[in-house]
Amino acid sequence: MIEVSNISKTFGSKNALNDASFTLRPGEIAALIGENGAGKSTLMRIMSGYLQADGGSVLIFGKNVEYDRLGALSHIGYVPEISSLYGDMTVYDFLRWIAGLWQIKNYNEAIFDAARHMQIVEVLTDKIDSLSKGFKKRVEIASALLHTPDLLILDEPTDGLDPNQKHDIRQFMKKYAQKNIVLVSTHVLEDANIADRVIMLAKGSVLRDTSIDEFKKVSHHKDLSEAFRILSKQQQEQK
Repeated sequence: MIEVSNISKTFGSKNALNDASFTLRPGEIAALIGENGAGKSTLMRIMSGYLQADGGSVLIFGKNVEYDRLGALSHIGYVPEISSLYGDMTVYDFLRWIAGLWQIKNYNEAIFDAARHMQIVEVLTDKIDSLSKGFKKRVEIASALLHTPDLLILDEPTDGLDPNQKHDIRQFMKKYAQKNIVLVSTHVLEDANIADRVIMLAKGSVLRDTSIDEFKKVSHHKDLSEAFRILSKQQQEQK
């Protein structure tokens, strides 16, 4: 189980997060949504150990991200929105390098298993710079799968992809979440539609944390995009 408790973070005079709390359990996809500046990326960076919170705690299967960073990160696969690939490497060499960082003994098996999951076996010997954006995104996700994480964090995983590529990524998320946890942050609400839960941030706080069906009830038409717009407008009116 993932326990995010009262996380706060400021950058100068700006409150990026304010007492954000929620829990995640194996077997579910949670969609993290919110307007630009709501705190989504900051929260994911804190959960994955890239940033340190000013207050609160994150427990990843009982491991505190701040005090047992390596123990906590061993459970996490994180794919940020900004690419972390090295274009002059082949796909295989890049995955081999990542496997080395994780000290995976059966690295060849892990590489081909992740490659099959993401349907990139055919490009393992290609230079990353030669790949399309869709294939590059698949390589990034494959690199996060090498150590079979219990929690997979995806930031805008389908941004810029064509409809078929988006479909494939969504199908993968649904399959992976059958035994693990997938947390996806997205502005593409079609991605959120496959989630079991919706966590909506507003001005650094958790505005809603509920099942997707309950979230949709905010809209008379039970439409996710409309529900998001209604809640966003309500927040703006309260400023």
